[in-house]
Amino acid sequence: MFFARIGLFGGSFNPIHLGHLRIAERALVDWRLDRLLVIPAKVNPFRVGASGTDLAGGLSDAVRWDLVVRACAANPKLEPWDIELRRPDGPSYAIDTVRAAETRFPGAAFFYVIGEDNIAGLPRWKDWETLKTLVRFVSYPRTRESSTEIRRRRVAGASIADLVPPCVAARLEKKQGQP
Repeated sequence: MFFARIGLFGGSFNPIHLGHLRIAERALVDWRLDRLLVIPAKVNPFRVGASGTDLAGGLSDAVRWDLVVRACAANPKLEPWDIELRRPDGPSYAIDTVRAAETRFPGAAFFYVIGEDNIAGLPRWKDWETLKTLVRFVSYPRTRESSTEIRRRRVAGASIADLVPPCVAARLEKKQGQP
């Protein structure tokens, strides 16, 4: 199936939260996207050496993926894509993901959704000069929700219900105390 306008929204999603979903919904409308691919990163290239979990109560790749799938289920235009999680160990580079998207959606226009705090660092991205010719970067301000705050609350045993969709909260409650 051909989609003319495809959004790419990558991140750690450790875990995915309401702020991520609001940005996704806004990008769908603002840029008239046919689909927005939600792409959990395996390893952030600016945190080389990071693993699928972290000391602040981070989640495994499998759990992050499950949460993204659950959170996206309510909107048929949000499509979880595990392209980066399926790659061998090593950093997840946007250029590789965009090349895979070009193969999957030939002829599509690509919109790469980022937080506005990442704009200044874009020239440090791998193959930046090529990447900026392949996608239109669209940025949004960070929301009050924070994956770090969610992890902090989970470690403290505090509620996260105001920060994540109910399906994510339920899954994390079931997972509480497990790796």
